[in-house]
Amino acid sequence: MSALLREKIFRYIFSLLALVIFIQGAVGQQNKDRKPAVMQTHKKQVKKKTEPQPLLRAVTVQTDVAGPFISKLQGSGISYYEASVDVNLRNKWFPIWEIGHASINHVTDEGGQFNAKGMYNRIGINVNLLNITDPKQITPSILYVGVRMGFAPFNYDIHNLPLKDEYWGNSTITNLDNLKSTAKWGELVAGIRLNVLKNITIGWSGRLKIGLSTGKESYKPWYVPGYGITGSSVWGFTYNIGYTIPLK
Repeated sequence: MSALLREKIFRYIFSLLALVIFIQGAVGQQNKDRKPAVMQTHKKQVKKKTEPQPLLRAVTVQTDVAGPFISKLQGSGISYYEASVDVNLRNKWFPIWEIGHASINHVTDEGGQFNAKGMYNRIGINVNLLNITDPKQITPSILYVGVRMGFAPFNYDIHNLPLKDEYWGNSTITNLDNLKSTAKWGELVAGIRLNVLKNITIGWSGRLKIGLSTGKESYKPWYVPGYGITGSSVWGFTYNIGYTIPLK
């Protein structure tokens, strides 16, 4: 091999090595200058579990202080007294029992007299419209709607009742004592209860009394304890003062 050919081969090899070194250096510098990729990890969002409300939260005892005043405004010899107790379940549901006593001594313009007295009961439930999510909080105030089922076994008397004979056309006076009846009805209720001092509440409610049933008496009662004057739907109103006993 001539010296000229060997020289050309060496030059070719040297150029090839130089090119390889140059390329490696350029690639290395490029990798050095490149910012390392940030590995993004997607953290799985874990929803914080809401601690459930305890079932039994409180018991509230109330009395209707408006009853005696409304009785005087109504006249007709009506008087009634009423109290209630409800249980707070999960700050949402409030089963309630209402109990009272009513009496009436009513005299009509024609001289007829109607007397009645007896206990009455209502059972039902109120639903709190305010959303309380804190399980440690016992709701101090509620805005509610509810339903009731009322029933009242009672006695009544009818005196000086004029009855007209359809055949003869004359009238006779009838007196009926110790008549018995059991009345049933339903109620739609809406109201509010506010905490004014520690565990002391005041509240108002309005209610529509409907669906009265008094059985098959020959002489229907003029007034039903807990319902009111018979013959149509009746509106009622209560103004309550109560005390709440926290449980959990």
